[in-house]
Amino acid sequence: VDDAVPEPYATGTTKNAKDRDAYPTVVASDAGLTLRTKSFGVRRLRCHCVFDGWMGKTTWRAAAMAPKGRCAVVVTSFVEGVTCRRADDGIFFVLGFAIGDDEFVILTTDAKQTSLLGERARKSEGFGSGRMPLVVDGAGAAAWVAPETAAAPEAVARGLDEAARSNALGLVTGASRAKKAAAPGRTLHDFWGGGAKKKAKVEPTSAATPTPKAEP
Repeated sequence: VDDAVPEPYATGTTKNAKDRDAYPTVVASDAGLTLRTKSFGVRRLRCHCVFDGWMGKTTWRAAAMAPKGRCAVVVTSFVEGVTCRRADDGIFFVLGFAIGDDEFVILTTDAKQTSLLGERARKSEGFGSGRMPLVVDGAGAAAWVAPETAAAPEAVARGLDEAARSNALGLVTGASRAKKAAAPGRTLHDFWGGGAKKKAKVEPTSAATPTPKAEP
């Protein structure tokens, strides 16, 4: 991952596709993974989420099979009739497709088949979409965004969908009393943790040149 800082974006619990709110997204770059701020929803298609069978749709298939066509949206919660979040309010990711330079749509799964929202969704069948975002952890986000996933996006998504349905993330429902939204200006190193710091190169000593101190 790199240290690129994404364009500014607002934080809060009332963001939505209708207002084309912006989110930080993990995308593939020539150097690896990086963050880019993108708007939720594709204006020309009047669409913000993708249901099952997306490989049969020209736009979604093209994005799925492009080396840089998949993204993962950085979030701390989502709302589908009730707030869903990590117990510690930490970040997680929602799978998506990067459309153009600055837009994205999210992938969804059948809420009735999930352990997190299944009971609630079955009771309210007929109201709302009956869907929930396809959520993953950092490893799942990296796997989805990786350029090599373009060769088999449906297979990768299937495995991540199974983990989301079983609530492998351990998400809980209900708003947090101590909500801490991801702040603008954070990098992937901040979200995931960077690698060990490199030690400074120690030059040969001389009478006129002091020895540089290596970093721990």
